[in-house]
Amino acid sequence: MKCSSESTESLTSRLKDWSPQFLVYGDMGRIGGAPSLKRLIMEARSGNNTAALHVGDFAYDLQTDGGLNGDAFMNRIQDMAAWIPYMTCVGNHEIPFNFSHYRYRFSMPQLQWPTEIDRMWYSFDVARAHFIAYSSEVYFTNGSIQGQLEWLTNDLKKANQPENRAKRPWIIAFGHRPMYCSNIDKDDCTTLHSVVRHSLEPLFFQYGVDIIIEAHEHSYERLWPVFNDTVTAHNYSNPKAPVHLISGAAGCNEAYGICVNPMLGPRGPWSAFREWFPGNAGYGKLRIENSTHVYWEQIEAYDGSVTDSIWIKQEHHGPFKPLDP
Repeated sequence: MKCSSESTESLTSRLKDWSPQFLVYGDMGRIGGAPSLKRLIMEARSGNNTAALHVGDFAYDLQTDGGLNGDAFMNRIQDMAAWIPYMTCVGNHEIPFNFSHYRYRFSMPQLQWPTEIDRMWYSFDVARAHFIAYSSEVYFTNGSIQGQLEWLTNDLKKANQPENRAKRPWIIAFGHRPMYCSNIDKDDCTTLHSVVRHSLEPLFFQYGVDIIIEAHEHSYERLWPVFNDTVTAHNYSNPKAPVHLISGAAGCNEAYGICVNPMLGPRGPWSAFREWFPGNAGYGKLRIENSTHVYWEQIEAYDGSVTDSIWIKQEHHGPFKPLDP
């Protein structure tokens, strides 16, 4: 039966107006990730979640035992990936053998298979949101930094064209290593001269990226809107800078399953909430409620309790304005 133009427009509007929800986490091992994985499989089968965003570091490590460890990991996540799309970005534990165990095991939108080593970044649209997956690992492996920056710039320019930003006002980027963190492990995010932050933060600010999702630190941390180490507000009402969410506590295999990266020292002024304790495991949920509101919560894997939650309201999507000196 042929649809009228009016019914087609109505269907298109409904497809954009629905409220997708995403399971969000990084750093999940084959064994240590079990606490999160059991509950994540339940979440995937519930029918309440649109996709999973695994923000780097798979299996610890995919290449171990000639790849058998990776095979076992893929078998374990198939109960999720068979139900909802399993979206990924590359992490530091995928570096061995030129990322080959990552590039051959996962196939993402816009990318050839196997994934080209100088093109491990992509974007996709869901309802009112434009998602961007990027590689933080180009900065630590002599990767194609300029190639990624050029691609990101072009993608963000397109996403900010008035007709595109009106359709999908939320721009959400996810990559493995954070730009800020209050852990005490001397990772890149703990320094004043983070190479990831120095390269990507100005670009994401310039083109109005609303939310940046990260992992790598085996903990959870939510930041106030921040740019150039400056907090723009202690709330999430019309943020004037990106909001960073670090959810890397899905469950690693280090230290006999008790993940390291402790939070025992002072926190940065941009740190709104943080959580770490030995053996902790959890994951996040991100729901695009509508054009102006996003809901985020962090879930404790052992009992399903919500340990942190926020609403982000943004009524003025678009490039952020330079901060006052």
